[in-house]
Amino acid sequence: MTIHRHAVLPALLVAALTACTRGTAGEVDVPTPSATVSSSAGPSSTPFAVSDDPIAIEQGVYRIPGSDWSVADFTVTFPKGWTAQYGHVFLKDPDSPEEQGFYAVLVDDIFADACAGSDGRSMNVGPSVDDLATALLKQSGPIKSGPVETTFGGYAATRVDLSVPAGFDLSRCDVKDVGLRIWYSAPADKNFVLLTDAAMSVYIIDVNGQRQVFLAGSRAGTSNADRRELQTILDSIHIEDSA
Repeated sequence: MTIHRHAVLPALLVAALTACTRGTAGEVDVPTPSATVSSSAGPSSTPFAVSDDPIAIEQGVYRIPGSDWSVADFTVTFPKGWTAQYGHVFLKDPDSPEEQGFYAVLVDDIFADACAGSDGRSMNVGPSVDDLATALLKQSGPIKSGPVETTFGGYAATRVDLSVPAGFDLSRCDVKDVGLRIWYSAPADKNFVLLTDAAMSVYIIDVNGQRQVFLAGSRAGTSNADRRELQTILDSIHIEDSA
């Protein structure tokens, strides 16, 4: 599998390493939108422009339409200072030691050994929330904590936290000296690579019988204030009823 540099999320969410060129992952080029600020009428559906570079998001409330990485529309409130990349990845301080962010993704299988990644075996994951949480806990490579029962977007959710063990020899991994490749998402044509200085949380949700995943996290240099801001944004997410 070829990894194109342009598709690597600025550091933290290298989670979007991709095997395809821009626009071939189910993404549709659209004009750069202005913010849809919360009002009595509520937010309207707002697709973000598909761009390899982060595009500034105006402060406001947005409805993100369902897509190849989301089983349903969801709304989210952004403060100042956030950006959108590739049309569906949301970041603050991209390409810096303070980077943090999140995005929605659909996951059907993960790599059995995150170091071997695509050079090793893939584990097909059953359709339930528990199936994916159990598979992540069995995966070789990362430090795992959880599962933690929580809520996300108005639904019951399970959270699994991931990080790279200190001193892990990445020189022998398929993404050499970068991180551990956790999964490849066929619907979005994206990989999730866990960086050595990142702490990532996988939120797994059942949305009316359909599994939805949100990936969120930050790098070691992110301040506590910014981590709290990310949590506030995550808490603002409301997933629409997909039934």
